[in-house]
Amino acid sequence: MNGVDEEFTSPVFSMETLMRSIANPYGKKVIVNGVPADKTGLEENKDSKEEKTNGIFGAIFIISFIGAIIAMVVFSQTEPLLCLATFGALLFVIGLAILFQHGLSLDNMPSLALPLLGAVLTAIPAINVYHRSHPDSFYFTMDMIIDVICIGFALVGVGLIVIPPLIRSRKMRKCSQIISAMCVYRTTRSAQSKEANGRTRHYDLYAPWWQYEVNDVIYVTCEDAYTNEKVPDIGEIQEIRISPDEPAEIYRPMIVSRLVPLFIGVMFVVISSFTLFVLH
Repeated sequence: MNGVDEEFTSPVFSMETLMRSIANPYGKKVIVNGVPADKTGLEENKDSKEEKTNGIFGAIFIISFIGAIIAMVVFSQTEPLLCLATFGALLFVIGLAILFQHGLSLDNMPSLALPLLGAVLTAIPAINVYHRSHPDSFYFTMDMIIDVICIGFALVGVGLIVIPPLIRSRKMRKCSQIISAMCVYRTTRSAQSKEANGRTRHYDLYAPWWQYEVNDVIYVTCEDAYTNEKVPDIGEIQEIRISPDEPAEIYRPMIVSRLVPLFIGVMFVVISSFTLFVLH
């Protein structure tokens, strides 16, 4: 990474650094992520307040998470079903938090799987525990539990196969104009994965900021996802897609981001279907 790349690449976003990276010799109007540059200070103050609020909710969540882990440890020794129910409740809360933060839309529809899975994992043990004191009530046998889990994974797999292409198709239709844009800034995020030999591989993901001009207005827009695919250097020019009606909305098609959900979805469907076939 050269000096320019290092200067304008950071895990901590800096509006000041971003503004320095923008090429605007003629003093044209600048729109940053859909907000006029002269109003970004107000947006930063708003974001600061939101960050404080999120910090409070984050602290509450961490305390709840620790409490859930302690409860799971206790229940694992006394009542394994309640341990599973506690884990399900934790997934349910995490899923709801994600949905409340990002909203429910086609783009984040896969996130709906987490609260649904949590609800199922909470309901099944709770029903079976209730059955112990009420023998005439409905309960889940082990075969039924396995069937529910397999069907659930199969449905998640179908969602991973169907939903991403729908999202891509919608974005391609909306962002129909192809334009040349220059990468002026990059925010980073660390990630890791396990290799075949068991070693942990550490790498960086990038969210490029693109500068482009539409109708004599300079737009600087950040991609909405971090990736290590086709990562541009600072100053590199690539073709991206923008919405003619909303130039601040951009889209850059990625091959890997299309294939990974498809592969995972197919695996979910195949494994779940095979398990159901073997058991029945």
